[in-house]
Amino acid sequence: MNARKLEREICTAWVSRDGRIEWRPGVGFPDATLPLCCGTRDAIRASLRGRAWNGKFYAVPGMTDLMPDQQAYEAIEHLRINMMGESADLISYYRGTNRRDLKR
Repeated sequence: MNARKLEREICTAWVSRDGRIEWRPGVGFPDATLPLCCGTRDAIRASLRGRAWNGKFYAVPGMTDLMPDQQAYEAIEHLRINMMGESADLISYYRGTNRRDLKR
């Protein structure tokens, strides 16, 4: 696989209950996490850099594992809404799912 294709490969970012954000290539996310968005690795990193980098790792601002589920979900949604539309290479998870399904 060449480097250019890897740059353009769609990734999925997800959030753990403690607020930590991770992403991997492909469309999908692990159990016990919530999807944040899909996009290229560079677009996800650029969008999160100013919003969610805490100096050690990426995390949803203000979210902790001690807050009620509804508040945690709202914190994730707030971040997602602020990220969408920032880059053509950044899309919602559900739109990423549709792209995957159309390739079959």
